[in-house]
Amino acid sequence: MTAVKAPADDGDQPSRFLTELGVEPRDVTGRPPPPARRGRPHRRTARRHRRPGGDPRPARRRARRLARLAALADEDGQPLVPSAHPYRWWGLYDPTHSSIPLRDRDQPVALSGSALDQLANTCSLQWFLGREVKADAPATAAQGFGNVVHVLADEVASGRTPADLAVLMERLDSVWDSLAFDAPWKSQQEKEHARVALERFLQWHVMDRGGRTAVATEHDFDVTLEAGGEYEVRIRGSMDRVEADTEGRAYVVDFKTGKAAPTREEVAHHPQLAVYQLAVREGAVDDVFGGTRPEPGGAELVQLRQPAAKKDGGEALPRIQAQEPLAGEWVGDLLATAAGRVLDERFSPATGQHCTHCAFRAACSAQPEGRHIVE
Repeated sequence: MTAVKAPADDGDQPSRFLTELGVEPRDVTGRPPPPARRGRPHRRTARRHRRPGGDPRPARRRARRLARLAALADEDGQPLVPSAHPYRWWGLYDPTHSSIPLRDRDQPVALSGSALDQLANTCSLQWFLGREVKADAPATAAQGFGNVVHVLADEVASGRTPADLAVLMERLDSVWDSLAFDAPWKSQQEKEHARVALERFLQWHVMDRGGRTAVATEHDFDVTLEAGGEYEVRIRGSMDRVEADTEGRAYVVDFKTGKAAPTREEVAHHPQLAVYQLAVREGAVDDVFGGTRPEPGGAELVQLRQPAAKKDGGEALPRIQAQEPLAGEWVGDLLATAAGRVLDERFSPATGQHCTHCAFRAACSAQPEGRHIVE
């Protein structure tokens, strides 16, 4: 432990808590050598000797040299190459198992619609580290962008704010500076994208959507679903918008502000939309339909950042990706797969496009930077 002491009495001085360590601090004139540099050549040697196939010498000779490296110490008795000692070799440890299960098998498995997609289709390890361990990175400016647009869309649909772009931009201005962007030009660029997204939302909001009318916005729900006859899954979430169609069915709308969109085939089996429809079937929107149980009439993604095709209105309107009313048992199978992985604690990495922006590459055995040194 080191501390800087300036020559002048009113300059930087070591913390008074240093005296509580039980060792009298020792004055050293000059700059101490950086800890990262001391023993650096020896650490490279240790890594080469530990790696199977990294050194052609016989194992006994490598072991003896590692032992000599582990015994090296500086003038204070601190090891110069701690990584040479086997007690620092994580790859030699047996996997540990918690005595406390992650989830109680006697209770429904609590999940969200987006978590279902991550668990079943993307990467269960990413789900575990991000949502269960909560080791994910802090919210980004892009997420803040989406939150602001969702709030304004809710205010318009609920009647608290008029459907006027100038009013919405004024509301946007009042909170925009609280979003942390990397540079002023990026903030200006994203603000323009937000203006376009809100303009598309307003056009969509006032257009005829096949006779559908809004009955609820930001509608919270909490339902328990049967999954494959073996599991129960508790789904909690919020529906951006619930509408009633001309046949009295419930139609769920989910606004998206991301730059990417699923394919047509992926939308047909989109887990989040499917869960919304299952929730409708289990009574999630009964209270906004006068206490009656409506049939699910489908669901859709409204991509506010992306323009519609020319035949569907072009730049002025958002891209709409609709999912038909559910058919078949594929959603139940998806729920069962997700619940089984959580209860059995099977969080294996699965590679794909999602790896590009994953925050856990250094902890993932499927990535070069996350592999064990003994592999």
